[in-house]
Amino acid sequence: MDELTGLEGTDPVDHGAVERALSHPGFDELFDRIVSDSTEDLAEPAVASRLRSRRSRRPRRRWRTPIGAAAAAAVLLGVLAGVGVIGGGGGGLSRPVATAWKAARPFVQTGSAAAGTRRGTWRLVDALLTGTWQQNVYGPPGGSFSCSPDGACYVLAGKYPSATAGAPLLSESLYVTTDDGATWTELPVPSGLVPTTPLECSGPLWCAMGATYDGQPVLAATRDGGHSFTVDPLPAGVAVLRRLSCPSTGSCLALASTSLETEAPVDATLLVTDDGGSTFRDEPILSGDSMVDLACSSRTDCTAVGMTDASGHERVPVGVAAVTSDQGRTWTAGSLPAGFGVKFSQLACPDAHHCFLAGSVPVANRNLAGCGSSTDHPGSTPLPAMSPQVEAISEMEANLAHAAALKEYETTHAISCSSNPFTTLSDVASSSNGGLSWTPQVLPADVPGPQLDALACPTATECWAGGQEEVAQRTPGGGVDMGSAVLVGTTDGGSTWSKVVFSVPATAPNPAGQSYQTIGSVSCPDADVCLARGVVVQGSPYAPVYSLVVPGG
Repeated sequence: MDELTGLEGTDPVDHGAVERALSHPGFDELFDRIVSDSTEDLAEPAVASRLRSRRSRRPRRRWRTPIGAAAAAAVLLGVLAGVGVIGGGGGGLSRPVATAWKAARPFVQTGSAAAGTRRGTWRLVDALLTGTWQQNVYGPPGGSFSCSPDGACYVLAGKYPSATAGAPLLSESLYVTTDDGATWTELPVPSGLVPTTPLECSGPLWCAMGATYDGQPVLAATRDGGHSFTVDPLPAGVAVLRRLSCPSTGSCLALASTSLETEAPVDATLLVTDDGGSTFRDEPILSGDSMVDLACSSRTDCTAVGMTDASGHERVPVGVAAVTSDQGRTWTAGSLPAGFGVKFSQLACPDAHHCFLAGSVPVANRNLAGCGSSTDHPGSTPLPAMSPQVEAISEMEANLAHAAALKEYETTHAISCSSNPFTTLSDVASSSNGGLSWTPQVLPADVPGPQLDALACPTATECWAGGQEEVAQRTPGGGVDMGSAVLVGTTDGGSTWSKVVFSVPATAPNPAGQSYQTIGSVSCPDADVCLARGVVVQGSPYAPVYSLVVPGG
């Protein structure tokens, strides 16, 4: 065949297999992509050495068109025996699909701050914690965030034409940093993949996410830091992955739901893979409970938290926990303090015995006298039952909120009235027996109205929670945000917490379209290095990145 001429002189191959590869529906697209790069330098895919030594660089080579044809055929040859190629056909997946290796490109940071320049610092309110948080205002767009133990951090983010609700997703990209968030590179994510879980990274260059591929539930994983992906179809009957925990390379455990609804999964099961998605095992958890979050400290030890299906209180359902030490084959039931909510929670377990949970507590709304009896109306939901510890925290938060309302009235003569008898504010609970029982922690009194959306606990004693406090701030654009970003941290297992505060720097880009009101994710590759991400509106090209590197760590 004339088509095989360009393959002569390359590694020996089976010509029949090459012919099948050349006739594969995905070959033309793959061939065109490789040939189009024939005048561009492509970095070698061996990036492990770059992570071990950030200054080292591998040689670079130039593709030639015949070799590009051979490479395209080789990619297909490597997958046709049992692995397909993304874009190579329609219909549902019955086997894994793999993507060709892609080169990274720099994420270009523009504006008044040069790429990699950190502007502004966080200030520790007390001396409990060491180090200083710093900020790069020109981080990649907002998205799920995870750091691997080797020190590389990844952001999975979509691009949108605007912040308008319903604006179409243009593309997904994976952004990578190996210098604690100062500079980033960008890699394309396979077309057709829509994430259903945050990104999970473990081990050098290995990351995974639950997703759908053209509507079909899959596990997508990369073994080379995002340069290529393998997409594995999930077992029949699994509608979607809701939570994913990957404690080691190739080992992932997930909460799998049979429902496509976006609300909390009902009666979720534990889906387990030890080979990166080639095979799965589906295990039930506890009958009558709906688990909403999962954390696994090893391939065998996992903790799940959720709520009972029989919960009578809609806003604060009865919380439950379950613990396994054998990959979900058997479970031991645990319980959460009455009134501690887990409907929107963050769970972290640094080892098999210690876990931290960012949940919520109900707090009574005590309107000022000028509000009248606005909360005394039919149909209002009463406060749920609370354990003594939760009730004490709830009372403290109610007093703080009432004092803040009085101060606001004295300053502005404005009254904020609520028709609801209570609201829910964030709190953190800790466990020293893997999640069987929990102790609510008292957060700093100078963090008014905490709403915590992020949690990272690299050790049994160190933990960081990020989110928002009800402290108004002015943005560089002249606007006013009624909330501001905050981090709280502990180094003694939660007995005491330290507050970290920040002011929006004058160099912040697009203050009208980018939010500095809250921290959406925190990830700590080890006890001495943590990175956090600010939440931004859809379509914003940048999101702030906060980094903590403990000196001498």
